[in-house]
Amino acid sequence: MSIKNDYTLSPVTALAFYSFDGETLLLAGEGSFLKVFHSKSSDCLSQIELFQEQAIHGVCVNQSAVRDDEAQVIVWGGRSLVLLSRKDIIDILDQSFISNASRSIIIPDWIFDVAASSHEKSSCLLVTAHNDLFKAEATGRTVSYKHLPSPSESILYSAHVIWDTPSRILVAAGTVFGEIIVWDLTVTKLGHCDSARTLFTFSGHEGSIFGVSFSPLLALSDNKSTRLLASCSDDRTIRVWDLSENEEKAKDDTKILNPRETGFGSTDTITGAVVSNRCLATVMGHASRIWGVKFLGGMFPPPADCHIDIVSFGEDSTTQQWRLDLKESTPSANLTHVKTYAFHSGKHIWSAAAKTKDAYYHSLATGGADGKIVVYHLVMSDISRGSFKTRDDQLTTFKESSVRATQPRLGEWDLESILSCLPSSGPSVTDELNDPEEKLAKSPFVMSSGTIKEPSKKKPKKIAKDAFNRYAFTARDEFIATTNFGRVILIKIGSTLEISEIKFPHPNQADLRSYSIVQGFPEISMAFLAGANGKIYAFVSNRLVEIGQVNGKPADMFKIYDKEAERYELLVTTLSGNVATLFLNPSSSVKNDIPVKYINYTLPDDFVVTSSGICQKLLVLGSRKGSLAVYSNPCGPALHLEGHYSIEGDAITSILQLPDSTESQWKSYFLTTGRNGVYSIFALHFAYNDQKVVPTDVYPVHHGTPPFGPMIESAWFESSNLMLCGFKSKDFVVWNQTTQSEVMHAECGGAHRSYAYSALENAGGSGHFVYTKASKLYIYSQSCISHRVIKSGGHGREIKSCAISSDQRFFATGAEDTTIRIWQYINNGSQQSKEFSCLSVIQRHTAGIQHLQWYGSKYLLSSGGNEEFFIWAVEEIPGFGIGVACEAMCPDQSEDRDLRIMSFDVTQAPEILGGRGVSALLISLAYSDSTIRTYTYTRSSGFTLIGSGKYTSSCLTQIKHISVIENKLYILTGSTDGSLIVWKLLIVPQSQDEDEENSYHPSPPRLEMMSSSKTHQNTIKCSGISLSSDHMLLLVVTGGDDNALAFSIYSMENIAAKSKRYLLRSAHAAAITGLCTLSEPSTSRRSCSFRVITSGNDQRVKEWVFSVRQEPEEGYIVDIDKTGDMYTSVADVGDVAIFKDDAPAGEVKVLVVGNGMEAWDIQMAKASLADSTC
Repeated sequence: MSIKNDYTLSPVTALAFYSFDGETLLLAGEGSFLKVFHSKSSDCLSQIELFQEQAIHGVCVNQSAVRDDEAQVIVWGGRSLVLLSRKDIIDILDQSFISNASRSIIIPDWIFDVAASSHEKSSCLLVTAHNDLFKAEATGRTVSYKHLPSPSESILYSAHVIWDTPSRILVAAGTVFGEIIVWDLTVTKLGHCDSARTLFTFSGHEGSIFGVSFSPLLALSDNKSTRLLASCSDDRTIRVWDLSENEEKAKDDTKILNPRETGFGSTDTITGAVVSNRCLATVMGHASRIWGVKFLGGMFPPPADCHIDIVSFGEDSTTQQWRLDLKESTPSANLTHVKTYAFHSGKHIWSAAAKTKDAYYHSLATGGADGKIVVYHLVMSDISRGSFKTRDDQLTTFKESSVRATQPRLGEWDLESILSCLPSSGPSVTDELNDPEEKLAKSPFVMSSGTIKEPSKKKPKKIAKDAFNRYAFTARDEFIATTNFGRVILIKIGSTLEISEIKFPHPNQADLRSYSIVQGFPEISMAFLAGANGKIYAFVSNRLVEIGQVNGKPADMFKIYDKEAERYELLVTTLSGNVATLFLNPSSSVKNDIPVKYINYTLPDDFVVTSSGICQKLLVLGSRKGSLAVYSNPCGPALHLEGHYSIEGDAITSILQLPDSTESQWKSYFLTTGRNGVYSIFALHFAYNDQKVVPTDVYPVHHGTPPFGPMIESAWFESSNLMLCGFKSKDFVVWNQTTQSEVMHAECGGAHRSYAYSALENAGGSGHFVYTKASKLYIYSQSCISHRVIKSGGHGREIKSCAISSDQRFFATGAEDTTIRIWQYINNGSQQSKEFSCLSVIQRHTAGIQHLQWYGSKYLLSSGGNEEFFIWAVEEIPGFGIGVACEAMCPDQSEDRDLRIMSFDVTQAPEILGGRGVSALLISLAYSDSTIRTYTYTRSSGFTLIGSGKYTSSCLTQIKHISVIENKLYILTGSTDGSLIVWKLLIVPQSQDEDEENSYHPSPPRLEMMSSSKTHQNTIKCSGISLSSDHMLLLVVTGGDDNALAFSIYSMENIAAKSKRYLLRSAHAAAITGLCTLSEPSTSRRSCSFRVITSGNDQRVKEWVFSVRQEPEEGYIVDIDKTGDMYTSVADVGDVAIFKDDAPAGEVKVLVVGNGMEAWDIQMAKASLADSTC
């Protein structure tokens, strides 16, 4: 074969923890490959393709097997089963394992679950899709199996089998029709099996059973033990069933074995009685189907005081933790939600593995359809999360120090409890309440002339109550809190809270009463405070110092870090004022006890400052309406950019200069965040005038939309990672945009509250989150990231299109999740170092993406549903990576926007359309209503319609530009009726009038159909074109819904003539959905050859060599050879493309995308990528 698999990023369908020589490894099934990762370092240690044409569906570990020849790891997928010994694992880690020599076997039916035996070291039990039970046993290098008795052959969707005891096998089978069959089988000491016995048949679910799981043994108060069963279903419910066997319940259980109705929602009254008798708890969970459930923990305490944790995994790509509260005195239990873990993209968590560290602490690994593997830690819900305590031990802490060190801590206090911890020393601000009516209201009675009067019927005046107001961090683990009565409280976060009060100088004691704003400078251990009278105070060395005053009531204060000067400055704005005051280097002035200098900047009209920053010594301000103002001189006008330049009219919340972002002495970059869920990066062009920096132009080069939001409040860099924080619904979220992973989240009630956040050093972005909720102070502290990414993933949905940049450095993918990702294939030589590295995620489409195409390496174009067509400008940004900004979008959308742009093509516009020497793009769009529109596009003038046409009622699926000959554009299209159509468009020169405002021709020419050739029986799904070396022949390859591969030859001398067609029927066993072509060196002007790589829904990657030669008498002679045919783990293949990787050898690769991505090697000599088309 001339093609071979090079790298796979596929859904992770199996996971298992494995202890090896004192280290914890994580075994993952990804497609047909078994990959081995180190659980702590996340390094990929090895990988091996265990099955040739079958994905791995499960991995079972038998740690009780200790000898080298005993089966320690059991892997299965479909009907295939492999038993791996410890020696096999060593060989896999040493890269010396030979899969053909492994102990493997084919079982007669689809395997659903496997149970290893602790007493028979090289055997295991298998439950299959028809409720059959098998026992597989390894002897030497061979594996045999035998069929064991089972009570019925029901059609299953799930199963769980365990060795309940060495002599008893317990099976739970979830059926297609919503029933759960629990049965057992007794095994004698000699290995003989009695007849299988049905114990229970549970009904109640209103959908197919997708997951069942036995609990570990539960100890009962009568020294007996029992188990529970958890199930999940298509109806989105989780149910817990009682499996205890007692005489009273057994009477009802026998009734369920009588003849009854089948299907969902049985109305039989007897069945309902049994359900209510056995079903302990039911809860609705997840936003869609639930694929699996697991119990956590080992031997539990008696059910009289028992809390059991269950985790569930769903189509909504979340893991949810549940707490089951059992009471032995009642026949029911409560199942309550504990926490949701959302660490995957797209849809589906397909696999999970749990490892118990102690009675309360578990490691959980999950693998999703996005190909991502994450590990996170769970704590049993009866052990509360870590909490803080004051010096008076008012709050409890974790029972285990190891848990306390890794789990978040949460504490809450009202103001009274905080103030009670303060030492009483002299009068406070509250002592100055001198309102006589307020004092009168404090007493229920009024004394007058020695007579007691009845309380007044008039409602007394409400007593003013102090409360928390604002927060600001003065160090990473220290913050100040102001109150409504003007108190300033300093709180230091540690294992306990250290609380003290900062006193104002006596004349200014009430300056912060009722109104205060604060700004923390934890980097220099300072904070600044201001009240309604405009006085500005600095908190430094545990004291408050007045540093200045502004004219008017302060509106807000902003921290500015001047990177070049390595100093911090303070910007203060006032309500209804048009001046912003910048205090210069206040920290140095305060410490040296000298007056703080300041500069006043005049703001543009209707400009409410919401953020500020420094870029190349230029002051950059962001406004509430999303506009920017850039200052070089406080006395001069600002370079004012309206909102549509930045984030479409929403408030800019932070401004940050990118590290190492100075591309040249004339250009730099800064980043902004906004409250519409978008962060942006701007390029700032500047010049020098009298040794002063002057801004000349500012424009966006990147817009990003992280999955949390819509309120992004701040941004910073942690090493080289871009960190964002903000609010999503009721949660505060810290997000690593570089790795596309969540760092922490805390449920706080939403964004409308006072809060402050401080990221800890070397904690991956984790830190202290301080906020007010229901008038109480909350502190949420997390010392490490919420989870660890073992392996990065991708879309998590079906990828419909891919495209390679012309310089071969990047490729883009677009999927049904409406996102576009830009990738780079990393190939450092070793198999373990290869990866698809995601450089950027683009979210602008609102419907599934249909087609992607690069123009050079600076433009990426995309189309999809809702008549969406975007042109993306791509730029490399120093200190950041790839910047992507939407430069233009389709101008001619209909009112209903109910069409899809199925395909498009982009080429360089001919000179007659370029106009004034400006480079222009020629773009043709194919719509689902068979309409074709052709435009020219330039950045300055936008789109210009130069032609349109319409086919029939068939949907157009493919469109390609053939060539421009004598001011005529020739276009090739494919459609759902299986026809290839050649079109001609007369090109009309563009107007050169500079004053022309209308960019559209009043009546653009119509496309003329030149020829139509019936090529396929129905839809043409993919196509590729190539020109012969002498450019006299146009070679077109198409793949269709009819499983056929067609080859059409057009003469460039008479392109309107009908093509010569060659059809290879049944080229694939299913629809061909992707192909690409690669030209080979030609030995003669009268002959040419090229390779075609095809793939489709049959999960095969095939390579074909097409050779064409022209004989004087016989005409065209075509030879077609199939030179490669391999299985791919990518299901639902959407597209195929050819690229050259970045390895020193520069090997040619094929990219196959669908439900996952794969890179394939092409073994060939001197292939021409320049002539390849896909």
